[in-house]
Amino acid sequence: MKKLYRALVPVRFREKVKTYQEYQGYQKLRQQEGHVYQQFDATQSIFVHIPKAGGISIIKSLYGETAGGFGHPTYRRFLKLYGNRRFNTYYKFTFVRNPWDRLYSAYSFLKKGGMNHLDAQFSKEVMTEVDTFEDFVMHWLTPERMNSWIHFIPQFTFITNDSNKIMVDFVGRFENFQEDFTTISKHIGVNQPLIHLNKTKDKKQHSYRDAYTNEMKSRVAELYKTDIELFKYNF
Repeated sequence: MKKLYRALVPVRFREKVKTYQEYQGYQKLRQQEGHVYQQFDATQSIFVHIPKAGGISIIKSLYGETAGGFGHPTYRRFLKLYGNRRFNTYYKFTFVRNPWDRLYSAYSFLKKGGMNHLDAQFSKEVMTEVDTFEDFVMHWLTPERMNSWIHFIPQFTFITNDSNKIMVDFVGRFENFQEDFTTISKHIGVNQPLIHLNKTKDKKQHSYRDAYTNEMKSRVAELYKTDIELFKYNF
């Protein structure tokens, strides 16, 4: 028992230090003029940014910032940073996207190098080994790999608890972007037009549906089953 205690104490201490440092960093950002965290407080809202669902446009349009340095925190991180009282009081929202469409968008985005140096490194080390989208879906994409890179992580993991209960107040849809954006902007009292940013450049005009074979459709349906069922999507 003593050995176990001595082994656990440093781990628990390191966890407390990490949590404290993260909280202090958050407090500094709240004081930084114009930062998205400051705008969250000003509008009493929290946006959970799910990758490849229009989040950069949302942040810029509603809060006057791009997503640089913001990342993709889950609701759990916001709960930790804000505490129960503020988290439960603030209006929490997100946007989701058809999983088949989102995956094709993420693949195309990373194939072209992504947005930052981490994306570029991933593109160089991983995506260059994938010849086609079909090869990516049928051979590269596995449950382990889809959870290893932020753009492929299932959407439900950002906003649900262990019982798959949605922990935000409003779930907008990429397919209904303008209307849902208007609903959110009215709720938090921000009267700004929707700015479209980070569109995949040189994307072919055909639908994402044209990129899938029946086998690919079925594989994505299996890998992203919870997203599809929870958000009621179909191909």
